[in-house]
Amino acid sequence: MYKWIMEYLNLFKQDFPFSAVADLNEYEIIRIIQDCVKNNRIYTAKTRLAVIGTGKIGQCITGKEE
Repeated sequence: MYKWIMEYLNLFKQDFPFSAVADLNEYEIIRIIQDCVKNNRIYTAKTRLAVIGTGKIGQCITGKEE
């Protein structure tokens, strides 16, 4: 995780806003930071929605539940 945090900091010259993702787990946060760095875009709420979606891990609906 440290590698991605440093890449985000070096690319955008600002810290990643961890307070905005405090309800997510480490895996989800890393995915968001990686997406920001790879696509050269600063974190926004829309970024979170695009990467994570509306459900958290273990809460997604696959369509097979009854």
